Amino acid sequence: MLSFLFDVVDRVESKGHSLTAAWWSTSQSAHLYSSLGNPLEWQIGYPELFDQMGLGPGLEGPVLDYGCGPGKVSFHISERYGYEVVGCDVSADMIAIAAEENATERIRYVHIPKPHLEGFPDAGFGAALCAFVICVLEDREQHLAIAREVHRLLRPGAPFGLIVPHPDSSGVQFSTCRSGEPDVHYSAGDPMPTRLTANGSDLLIQDYYWPTKWYEELLLQSGFTDVSASAPLPKAGEPDHAPFLVVTGKR
Repeated sequence: MLSFLFDVVDRVESKGHSLTAAWWSTSQSAHLYSSLGNPLEWQIGYPELFDQMGLGPGLEGPVLDYGCGPGKVSFHISERYGYEVVGCDVSADMIAIAAEENATERIRYVHIPKPHLEGFPDAGFGAALCAFVICVLEDREQHLAIAREVHRLLRPGAPFGLIVPHPDSSGVQFSTCRSGEPDVHYSAGDPMPTRLTANGSDLLIQDYYWPTKWYEELLLQSGFTDVSASAPLPKAGEPDHAPFLVVTGKR
């Protein structure tokens, strides 16, 4: 096992931009988010993300899960593909849940109050993903700080993928989620509530609207190449809209 995954100090020094925390900053919200999940994400969102990133045979790890939340994606990647994974998050409560509920010997969870992963070397990761993170941040500079930090951490040619609610489907009610209110027009940076519903519970998340063009430009401005976007459609029984946007690029 690569030693740098487990030799990083737990204290992360302040560096660069701060990361904001809102709905996920309370223990109650973190636990509700973890228990809720979003089945639609696992049916079409994450499979598309992993496929576009090229996870599997032929792609070497370790994998960085930036904004890992309760660690479910980190755990899946580790178990499904056998990768060593580093999951990091601004929420100490999320990291505590991940360490308790989704830990294996191949996963290291790190709390990061700043975008910079102190102690991790340049070009140490073979792939990175950022799932439903950029959409909860209202500041473009925070977006860029994260993407540039991921760029630093990846080896040349390594894939980076992000997934967010699809901006063109704002207001559309899917079986387990809806991002934005019906018949409301959103502009870049506008607050856009997202509601998750599953297992008899729901959670309202404060997201922000960002157009597809911005997510593509974000990767390009951060030094990534071969940037592309995809939008998987759900199966029968759901609205004929794409609930999620997947954007990928290469270091």
